[in-house]
Amino acid sequence: MSNVNYTTMSDRELKRYILTHRDDREAFYAYMDRRHSRPHKVTIKLDDPAWEEKIISAIQMNLNSAN
Repeated sequence: MSNVNYTTMSDRELKRYILTHRDDREAFYAYMDRRHSRPHKVTIKLDDPAWEEKIISAIQMNLNSAN
């Protein structure tokens, strides 16, 4: 059992923590729960003329949420 408060860590901090504390399963599960709780689907139709803008927007949102 760890005394680390994972909820106060950013995604990047928690990921870094997991990489340096590979035996901390609680941290791993906290990170995975956090990742799975967010929507991550991007639906774009093949004939959508704005597909490129939607992809760029989705990538930008992903980058912003990782900070």
